[in-house]
Amino acid sequence: MEILKRYWIALINAISTQSSLPIDQIINSVYGDEFFHAIGYENPDVLALRWLRVCKWDITDAVQKMMKMLKWRHEWGVQALVAQGESNLSYEEIKTGKCFLMGYDKAGRPINYISAKDHINGQFPHETTQKLTVLTMETVRKLIDTPVETNTIVFDLSGFRLKNMDYQHIKFFISLIENYYPESLGQAIIVNAPWIFYGCWAIISKWLDPAIRNEIQFVRNEVELASHIDPSVLPRKLNGAQSDFEYIPPTADDEAMIATIRADVQGKANAQVAHQEAARHYLNVTLQWARGGTNPNLLAERVMAVTQLRNAFEKLVPYISTRTYYHRVGAIKEQIFHETYNQIRASIANHV
Repeated sequence: MEILKRYWIALINAISTQSSLPIDQIINSVYGDEFFHAIGYENPDVLALRWLRVCKWDITDAVQKMMKMLKWRHEWGVQALVAQGESNLSYEEIKTGKCFLMGYDKAGRPINYISAKDHINGQFPHETTQKLTVLTMETVRKLIDTPVETNTIVFDLSGFRLKNMDYQHIKFFISLIENYYPESLGQAIIVNAPWIFYGCWAIISKWLDPAIRNEIQFVRNEVELASHIDPSVLPRKLNGAQSDFEYIPPTADDEAMIATIRADVQGKANAQVAHQEAARHYLNVTLQWARGGTNPNLLAERVMAVTQLRNAFEKLVPYISTRTYYHRVGAIKEQIFHETYNQIRASIANHV
């Protein structure tokens, strides 16, 4: 607990120094804004503890890595990607099914499937494939339910050929997991690997941090895969009961909803202010707690501040993100989109 307190003080000071702003104003800075968008629905302590564990409780290293992550999110444009969603990707690439989310493993972790044969090196620009990967990693976070904090990745190598090998993208993917999405990987399973892949693996394995490499398991076939994932949630191509991935594009109603929400400039401004105020309050309470405040109600106030922050973020979500395929098939249930849309329409009707 003391390490976490010291970490919070060090992180807040680092954001203040980097932004050249006093602590009470860092919410309005680039790094402060990125930090509270990166948290999303989570308890901020969860993200803090991830970096501390990755850095073996070295506070200085953990703060530096957090700041590096925030810098990357800003420069790479993660917020803009999430706001535009699938419309910022290649629909043709999504339709390949090279990367999709479906079901949960036996530990309750959402599953990200990578179908190697459906990725042909050079078929699509590296930039669009990277965007698809990052958007998927942002989306899978919405499928994680407490107390689970990680996801599972299944690499299906059936039909793999050397034309499917993309070392450049693998390096990018490894960088994401190790540097920008700490402790997001619960386990990785490689299934149906042909003999030609093992030469590639000899190269790839050298790029992996030992902690990540230890999370990777090879299984020979779907029978062995079933020990990790119940066949009832596996896709048919892995001898499961679920239909194989088939992309469903946005409907006219989907597009009308998002267009209406995007046009609500005042609503977005109000939601942003409310989120910033909740973030500011959370930081104030956290600093008091971290500095050893004597108020006996501080712990309860901090718990309440987390709830207020999450609620404020939820109301901001329709203005800063969009519905995806996973919303359309019911895997992600963010009713806040419909609630916000209906509120806007009712407000418009009342003013006609």
